[in-house]
Amino acid sequence: MPITPQELIANLGDLPPLPQVAAQVLRLSADPDSTTDELQRVISTDQALAAQILKIANSAMFGMVREVKTLTQAIMTLGFSTIKSIVIASSARNLYKRGGTGLQERLLWEHALVTAIAARAYARSFRSPRVEEAFLSGLMHDIGKAVMGLKFPERYGAMMRSIYNDDADGMDSELDLFGFDHTMVGEAILHQWNMARSLENTVRWHHDPGHAPAEDQALTAFVALGNQLALDHNVGIGKPESLAIATQQALDILNLTAETLAGHRLVAVEALEADKNLIKDF
Repeated sequence: MPITPQELIANLGDLPPLPQVAAQVLRLSADPDSTTDELQRVISTDQALAAQILKIANSAMFGMVREVKTLTQAIMTLGFSTIKSIVIASSARNLYKRGGTGLQERLLWEHALVTAIAARAYARSFRSPRVEEAFLSGLMHDIGKAVMGLKFPERYGAMMRSIYNDDADGMDSELDLFGFDHTMVGEAILHQWNMARSLENTVRWHHDPGHAPAEDQALTAFVALGNQLALDHNVGIGKPESLAIATQQALDILNLTAETLAGHRLVAVEALEADKNLIKDF
């Protein structure tokens, strides 16, 4: 019998909380009456986060003509939605790397960031209005792996090493060992963090986008294609062919063939090349 969400959370115990600054930024970005000054004051309390925002604001991702030098300038130029994405990205980075600084943690974070950049590029190539959602969804798609690594360091670490050495399939191994997989865990933690339901849906269904709610299937497809591109570029843990079913579902959702995907994929590859320094240094 499938595990229920309540049993899932009970088995995991306490989930990592959303950092205080990130929670405040989310609250401000959701309030139509909040101001740039209020957002600037909250972010300024975290110097590392402020520096990260300026770095990302000046990355190739946003293609600024002039250098962004101050937080106020970054907020005015990028807008609340993009600033929210960067703040959550910084929080996600800390969670992905909280288990240590070894190969597993580095690969998980790099894979998440590459998937996010690629998903964003696919969304932009399709002229989707959900570009920032695609970035956030890509960034969070494997957050469940980071949480499972924190909760079950020995068992999950051994399983990840087996996958890295091509001795096991990730989703099957998670279900066999724990009774749930990283997509369910990711959905649970995003729900606890009060993230948008669309973000929960894309994280839950990125290996099976055809079963995502209809309104979020295209968004989930962008993440699935970004995930495939990351593994195709040897960024992450797992075999590219393990994503074949998810990728085919994504193509069907977006009415693409392997041939018509090529142009959109080139846009995503160019985005990764443009942001290679961000991927390396973030």
